[in-house]
Amino acid sequence: MGPMQEIKDGKFVDGTSDTAASSGKKKNVGSEMGQDQFLQLLVAQMQYQDPLEPTSNTEWVAQMATFSMVESLNNMQQAFNKQSANSLVGKYVLINDGDNGYVKGKVDYITQQDGKTKLSVNDKLYDIDKLDTVADEEYFQGSVIANEFHEMVSLLPPESNLTLQDEGLVKSAREEYEKMTDTQKKFVQKEYLEKLRALEEKIAALKATQFTGTVKELPSVGQIEEADKEKLEEYNVLMKKADELYENLSDSQRKKVPEETIKQYNAVKEAIEAANKKLGITDEDSSEDGSKEVADLLQKILDELKAQNSAGAEN
Repeated sequence: MGPMQEIKDGKFVDGTSDTAASSGKKKNVGSEMGQDQFLQLLVAQMQYQDPLEPTSNTEWVAQMATFSMVESLNNMQQAFNKQSANSLVGKYVLINDGDNGYVKGKVDYITQQDGKTKLSVNDKLYDIDKLDTVADEEYFQGSVIANEFHEMVSLLPPESNLTLQDEGLVKSAREEYEKMTDTQKKFVQKEYLEKLRALEEKIAALKATQFTGTVKELPSVGQIEEADKEKLEEYNVLMKKADELYENLSDSQRKKVPEETIKQYNAVKEAIEAANKKLGITDEDSSEDGSKEVADLLQKILDELKAQNSAGAEN
């Protein structure tokens, strides 16, 4: 498993570091001294030393030993940096590509170009100093899935413009969130989850309002008791619509329906059932009547479309 960072509110917590990333920091080339420069200084020192107080052999040996040790340490550091970079192969990383945002993917290989270490991610090379995060597969997938969820929620309309037609989109976003593992949910930022919850509350309120309005359109108990068979069949169609709305309400949505509306709905429902029994109207009769009403509506729409096509052909 690769290095991991702590996740809080859907974001990586600063403070953790990776060896490969630190090895990729830009070096101040001007401040480094190679073997050639050291030898030039050593020769110059020998040429211009005070002949009355020449440098002792012991001091020359000490300087050479110091140089050898520094050179060895530099070689060890370079070898260590190269080994650390190679260890990134196969790891999932986030690359900070400046204005282009973050690039996510797996490191395919490491290469050297112009004296710089390059990481190949998604068939493109990036300087190792642009490496932001190294993560194992679970953490990487969590970041990707969370970002997809963020985009989905961002596309949802604001609460002020939400309608019942958006219910399916809101429901889909909730389903995507529930599919995540506990680890993946840690990557979800709080603001997006709060927006989703607010939209769900608004949908619940809208559905409760829709049901309440439908119940208000139902006849009173007295009207039902006085209705003949033909009128009662019309009432059955209205009642069926109210029943469908009520059945589609979740428990949380039903709690938003006023208690008086529920009482009215139950009273009308009982009155219609009693009147149907009295006049011998069965559920099949009501179903056929509702189907006929739908068929008539569809035929009306078809007639209007034909009329529009005919008018367009004449023009």
